[in-house]
Amino acid sequence: MRTLLLFCSLMILVSCQKNSSTESEKANSQPGEVAIKPDTLCFQQILKRDTTTLQLKIDGPTASGYLDNNPYEKDRARGPIEGTVAGNQIRATWSRSGEGITERYAITFTLKGDAIVWREGERVQKQGIWVLKEPARGYEYVLNKTDCK
Repeated sequence: MRTLLLFCSLMILVSCQKNSSTESEKANSQPGEVAIKPDTLCFQQILKRDTTTLQLKIDGPTASGYLDNNPYEKDRARGPIEGTVAGNQIRATWSRSGEGITERYAITFTLKGDAIVWREGERVQKQGIWVLKEPARGYEYVLNKTDCK
């Protein structure tokens, strides 16, 4: 009888601990935000023969990784990214190498469920970094989460 009582008490204690951590996690996130845990995440988009892949390593408020944009029969652009995490957004600088040159591009990634999105369009150079001329317009990349290879 004591064993049964002890077992039930432990189960109640464990289940209460689990619920309290879940409640605190919910309280710390904003509605519509994706909780970002320290991890390595991989994303990919394949449209016909064009492939774009992104590998992200998130560690607290920082993110780093590698972006590879490989359009079929066109010039490939790839390189490392470094940025900061705020909510479900990652503001990053991509050291884009393509066509024999390396340039710095500003990119804002947004995590949406099991996908990551960002916009691409006409860019202008500001303080040595290429930024979108009209951030709300242009092509929107949508890469779905995939297994890291």
